[in-house]
Amino acid sequence: MRTIEIDDEVFAYLQRKAIPYVETPNLTLRRLFNLNGRKPPENILNDQPLQTKQKKRKKPKANLSTLVKNGLLNEGQTLFLYDYHGNKIDGYEATVSGKQLSRGGKTLSMSDLAKICLQEIGYKSDSVRGPAHWNNSDGISVLELWRQYLERSLTNDSD
Repeated sequence: MRTIEIDDEVFAYLQRKAIPYVETPNLTLRRLFNLNGRKPPENILNDQPLQTKQKKRKKPKANLSTLVKNGLLNEGQTLFLYDYHGNKIDGYEATVSGKQLSRGGKTLSMSDLAKICLQEIGYKSDSVRGPAHWNNSDGISVLELWRQYLERSLTNDSD
């Protein structure tokens, strides 16, 4: 093994080209100079950073106005708060208002409103999945309604 000196500009270039937490500078150079017997990825030839993973396309977040447009909810409909165990919490309800929920003069996202309400009754979590906590009068969560919508739209797209 040899030791070489490189200036800051060359080292910065190596850092941009390295696969974080995987490659040493030597491995990065081997890949860039194609010394490992494989053709370098196209993005290396174009001087673009290498992605370590294919970016997964996230499913879109639950959107109340989309659910209203598709008939799964109604504007002004009352939704009820459920705790982490699936129990309805009496006295905690909100109405659908566009993309958000309204309760007590405040209009907030499902997650922000659920977080505030759950903290009021003693839960301490800062990460709340709002659509999982707001249910219609039949006890079906917004999250489940959103899944139904996505399933329907995927089925319609494939027809």
